[in-house]
Amino acid sequence: MSALLAPDSLAIQSLIFYYARKNLHHHVFTAASQALTKRSGDSQLLFWKAFAALREDRAADAIRELEAIRGKQGVQLPVLICLKMAHESAKYVDREELSRISTDITQEEKSNREGSLFTAAAVCLLLKDHKKAREYIGKVLEINQQYPQALSLCGWIDLLSGSEIKARKSLKYFEDAKNANPNDLEASLGIAAFHEYTGTDRAAATEKALEELNKAIVKFSWFTPALSEKARLLLSIGDWEQSMEAATRSLMLTPNNVEALTITILYHLAKESKFKTAASKLSELCDLLADEEPRNPLLALETAAILARFCGRQPSILSQCIQLATKAVQANPLNSDALTEMGYLLCLEGQFAKALEQFQEAARLDEANLTALHGGILCQVHLGQLEDAAQQVDFLSEIHAEAGACADLAYVSALIAARRDASSDACVARLQEAARIHLETEVAGPACGGWTGALRRGSTLSELAARNPDFLLQLARDLVQLLGPEPIPPGEPPGPQFGLCRRILEAV
Repeated sequence: MSALLAPDSLAIQSLIFYYARKNLHHHVFTAASQALTKRSGDSQLLFWKAFAALREDRAADAIRELEAIRGKQGVQLPVLICLKMAHESAKYVDREELSRISTDITQEEKSNREGSLFTAAAVCLLLKDHKKAREYIGKVLEINQQYPQALSLCGWIDLLSGSEIKARKSLKYFEDAKNANPNDLEASLGIAAFHEYTGTDRAAATEKALEELNKAIVKFSWFTPALSEKARLLLSIGDWEQSMEAATRSLMLTPNNVEALTITILYHLAKESKFKTAASKLSELCDLLADEEPRNPLLALETAAILARFCGRQPSILSQCIQLATKAVQANPLNSDALTEMGYLLCLEGQFAKALEQFQEAARLDEANLTALHGGILCQVHLGQLEDAAQQVDFLSEIHAEAGACADLAYVSALIAARRDASSDACVARLQEAARIHLETEVAGPACGGWTGALRRGSTLSELAARNPDFLLQLARDLVQLLGPEPIPPGEPPGPQFGLCRRILEAV
């Protein structure tokens, strides 16, 4: 959406914070740039524009823009924090300048400038430095206990801290902020997120989150991303029809909403099997990502990973997913997760030799990447390298004896056994184990990665992808094939394997 629709500076700040939390860095850059057309020279907007450049790995541009506002009122500390980060990421580090910046940070932390500390706390939260974020926002609240935006930010810091205890305390901050200023969008979004993240009963928690979002949609009609948030929440409880309705409304108001378009494509794939329509929409999404988030390889990779697992290996979809993943790998060729995902997508396409190369490189870059090792074994099996694959399985089985069971490893063990002419009972047992482990851990994702290493844990789309319906369907196919074509004799009940096949298909 255009930042020009935001009615005031607080609304623009909320929009920027929302995009930044979603890791939509170029959206932050665009929103700040649009707002600057009306508020030329605003140091806050100039800062967020520079911050976005830094997050897009444009360190030189970021340094230039940050130096231009260094020492400006309200952004003194966040500018220094980002300058330090930018210099540390440079190919050739200026140690003297870095030392000066570190000294200036120490001095600025003592100044107790309310606005500067508030923005610094927001930056540290986005950089996942929760300790510093809490320290800075604590100083702000010492200066002004009734600062609504500081209360909201404190809530977000606790909610996203990774601590369940702190997360449960965040609701009071959001409610206090909303009571102090009913027009604080950050507080409303925070209350909705609190229910989504901390609720033990998924359906009840989602209902409370939706209730808060619906209020926000009415009260903050200018904030069109609330509709895509609603679509995402509805999807999390399996309400595909209403999710599609909300996503469609979102796209009518904001055609460049990446999440809403992704949900629309998922609907066409998962609920209607309209692969031609989905392929056309995916082409639109690829163009949209190139325009709206051109330097966001993680978003491209996540999008490819999610849609590939729902496309039924349709070539028109899978080829575009591979193109997205290729861009992500080209942007960061040393990222082990990106190479692992590329390998998995190539496996879905049947290009096992190329996939093996990707998995091997991923494992070389990160020896702890078990998902890459599992993928490599899968490729070796399909390429007929059974002895090498079996040795790898034996080695990894010892690791998993301590780390816990893994569906991927059980599955490749079954494939090896089948190709070695082992008894069908042994193969079926291993497939049953793979299905059981996967179904038990599908929401959180298997501890070993589960061929979803590119995905962020905790997001609705990532949870859907972690279920990996493609993997479940393949398990069902393999089980049916091993059970053989012979019908069950009259009067005999179906074996437990058939019950498992039904469970797998019901899960899909």
